[in-house]
Amino acid sequence: MSIKGELLKEDHDYGDHKACHLFVPETPNGTSEPRSSKRRKLTKTAPGRTPSKSAGELTFQPLFGGKEKPELAQYRHETYKKLWTQRERCIESLLAGINAKIVDSAAKFVDHAVIEEYNGKLPTGLIVAGPDIASHGLLFEQIAARIRGECNGPAIIITAGEAPNLKTALKNITKKGTNRSHALDDEGDDKEYTLQKAARNPSYDLQNLHDHVQTHKVRKVVIAFQDSEAFDGSLLADLITLLSSWLNRIPFVLMFGIATSEEIFHDKLSRTAIRCMRGEMFDVEQIEECLEQVFNQALMGPETALWLGPKLSSMLLQRQRNDVQSIQAFVKSLKYAYMSHFYANPLSVFMADEIKFGLLQPEHFEALRNLSSFRSYAEELLHDRKFDLVRSLLDNDEVLFAALIRQVHLCRQKMLQLLDTIAVINSIRSCFGVRNHLSRSDLYIQAVAGELNGSVIVRDLSLLVRKASSDTITQVLDAAISHLTSTAPVVEELCKFKQELVELFDSSKRDRPLRSEHNIQNETIRTTVIAQKVELSKHKSSLSGQDVAYSRLVDRIHSTLESYFTETLSCPSDLFPHEILLYDHKSPYKEVFTPKPRHAIERSLSTPHDYLGCNCCIGEEGCLSSTQPTTAILYQLYLETGSLINVSDLWSAFYAIVGGEDGEECSEREAIALAELKYMGMVKYSRKKTDHLMKLAWKGL
Repeated sequence: MSIKGELLKEDHDYGDHKACHLFVPETPNGTSEPRSSKRRKLTKTAPGRTPSKSAGELTFQPLFGGKEKPELAQYRHETYKKLWTQRERCIESLLAGINAKIVDSAAKFVDHAVIEEYNGKLPTGLIVAGPDIASHGLLFEQIAARIRGECNGPAIIITAGEAPNLKTALKNITKKGTNRSHALDDEGDDKEYTLQKAARNPSYDLQNLHDHVQTHKVRKVVIAFQDSEAFDGSLLADLITLLSSWLNRIPFVLMFGIATSEEIFHDKLSRTAIRCMRGEMFDVEQIEECLEQVFNQALMGPETALWLGPKLSSMLLQRQRNDVQSIQAFVKSLKYAYMSHFYANPLSVFMADEIKFGLLQPEHFEALRNLSSFRSYAEELLHDRKFDLVRSLLDNDEVLFAALIRQVHLCRQKMLQLLDTIAVINSIRSCFGVRNHLSRSDLYIQAVAGELNGSVIVRDLSLLVRKASSDTITQVLDAAISHLTSTAPVVEELCKFKQELVELFDSSKRDRPLRSEHNIQNETIRTTVIAQKVELSKHKSSLSGQDVAYSRLVDRIHSTLESYFTETLSCPSDLFPHEILLYDHKSPYKEVFTPKPRHAIERSLSTPHDYLGCNCCIGEEGCLSSTQPTTAILYQLYLETGSLINVSDLWSAFYAIVGGEDGEECSEREAIALAELKYMGMVKYSRKKTDHLMKLAWKGL
């Protein structure tokens, strides 16, 4: 490195006035002359050192204390990218489909908005997008892209940060409206003429936009206010009034994103501004429904390879519902869960395609044998008296590898069956119109936790099936068959039941549906008076032959569904190896998405040795040592003071701890540490006593 510039030491003392230097990197030839910008970039590599990988080639860190092979770390990284890319594409297509209806409606409104038909008023679209403000950006970007593609004109998105005042708002509208990246090449002369003409006008003058509209024959100029509630009311009213005055020269169409309601939006504007607008209102799908669809697509799709456990899933959904987070934040949480699983779990390498035994290390098999699910699996084999197999799994790595591949495939099949069963239960509940609404995500959490099998939900559903009429049973069978794969054994039985039901109903030759003997309408209550006492008894009314046959068919359907639920609703945590396919760690997620910075700062200043990893600072919490960082020493003294801190006393205590050093250097260290505490908001200067500091924060509060 070479230094450009010199210090004038005769005029200034270097200790008091430090100059600012400009560091110019040396060229490969050892000179500091600037290279031509057109020349190819060169990278200087030290002798004997291989060039570092680019950001796209970086892999995860080797695990097992650094003993993991780089190829296996690369396998984990590639598998993570492959699986998450598949999920991300599905989620993006789903989000595009969710907003497709509102995007189509908004584009149709803009296309059919004829200025002459609005009697001098601004065509306005009110998009009630809900409280999920973070997702408004994606929605308006999709609307703007659709309008630019179909309408001959710009679609300008303005946020509250871009409009602090009327002048800046007009400047941004003009700038975005005249910036046409899709302009044709043959319009170059007209564009140059427009720019020259606009140079004579101020940047906030709408005349520039008017010249652009005339030059390019623009049909519509759409201005979308993304977060209309964040705009100042008077500013927004003045802007609407000004745009309305230009309506006879510029074909404006306005769109407002509303997070609350149209009544609150109207109360914010003046009557003059409201009289300048006329348009339509569009309602966006609620965030709860969008969240449910994204959750189902990410974790309950047929191509899902990694599932989240009940604790983490419940935390993600609870945070989204309570804090009204955006859908994009939920997708980021899913991505972080994927990354955490593959980054910290060395056994996730078994999820890679065509993993070979020769690439694995003894540490992988040792980690497999230490899994709790492997212990349970070995106990089951011992219970079945398969002693030789257990001995081979413990001693032979190849036998364990072969068994693991089979078990991973079996565990994945069990998870897919569990998800199919959740879909069947949800669809059957909708056939009966159950009032106690449970979403598929709630059913997923209970099923993965092993709480759905034998629960009240399944028992009530079985009871409803036994009491259902023939038309309802037909809907139940259709719903169950549609959500099950054709290879499932129960599908064939359900198809036979449906065929028998159709034949039975055709043979009955009556319009009303068949009734089961378990239906309450087929029971009568008989009253008997004996010795001045009233006794009530239930008696079944007489059933026809078709109803008796239907009752037997319903009993068979009930027993088949009950056995299917019992078989498929098994707890995934009982399977080996669920640790590879199921991720349920809450700590990494909580530390990143719900951090506690104050607790971390207080702990690091109280026990700095936990973070520094040095032997000189090791000691109990609150134990002062001269080897600790200056800020940590001063913070621990700060904890022992009252609301007012005498700087002189603090200096004396600090000097007693770090005694033996130069007094001037010690004073400099204390001043820097006090400045850092003041920067963190722990102290401030007192106005009553100039030699005192005020304490602003207490530990643990």
